Amino acid sequence: MSALIICTTCADGRGQALLEAVENEALARDLPLAIQGQACLAACRQSCTVALQGAGKHSYVFGQLAPDEACVDALLAVAGQHAEPGEGLLPWDRRPERLKTGLVARLPPLR
Repeated sequence: MSALIICTTCADGRGQALLEAVENEALARDLPLAIQGQACLAACRQSCTVALQGAGKHSYVFGQLAPDEACVDALLAVAGQHAEPGEGLLPWDRRPERLKTGLVARLPPLR
């Protein structure tokens, strides 16, 4: 399973708004996705930021996001891709358009 971790202290409340928007849309779509807020992901110059993690998978940090429909849709889509069998690699050409920019980091899975 993959998890989205959304910075709740980003950009004067926009991070919290993004968290709530993602949670509401995942609930509306009945998606089995772990979503949690985290006070400060320490990527303040890239705010709003979201991390994507899963056991045995590459971890990602995306920045320059906003609590809008395009970001919410992109985050839910990429979380679905990340949850697919494998190491969680998200090739650039498969990522939603909104997440083709703003990548802060990709970390390899722990071995």
